[in-house]
Amino acid sequence: MRRECVVVAAFLALAVPVAGQGGARPPAERPADLNPGAIQRLFDAMLVADAQQALELTDKQFPDFLIRLRALQETRRRNLLQRVRLMADIQRLSNPRNPQPDEGALQQQLTALQELESRSAAELRRAYNAIDEVLDVRQQARFRLLEEQVERRKIELLMRARQNRAQQRRLLPR
Repeated sequence: MRRECVVVAAFLALAVPVAGQGGARPPAERPADLNPGAIQRLFDAMLVADAQQALELTDKQFPDFLIRLRALQETRRRNLLQRVRLMADIQRLSNPRNPQPDEGALQQQLTALQELESRSAAELRRAYNAIDEVLDVRQQARFRLLEEQVERRKIELLMRARQNRAQQRRLLPR
């Protein structure tokens, strides 16, 4: 719980100006907004920090678990980036304002997306199997629950940050 509070406090300190500073800081003084990648890295680190305690990992299990968890996180990140790129290409090629879309290129991107989804699912399955080799059945279940909790916290935090930004925009003089 303490780790979560530290991560939340750090995120909010960077993403949202502090109340009582007379409104938002000028752009030159505002800390750099955290991008989605930085936010994901914060939550990946939180998962690693919480895993040893939540899963009750032994000293022998932890190094192998950590290596395999990092591989899972990297697999997710790599596949997400590839998917985002493909979706951007598909959006560009299928733009309604384009009077004559290149259907061949569009079909090629759709096929690439299907291949990526299949490959991604297989890679994730292998990464989870590798983690499961280190854990007993109870730890496997607790790991899946821990991942779900971290994901929920991330979504809640992002929603709060978005609400705070919207509220601050309403308070700014126009």
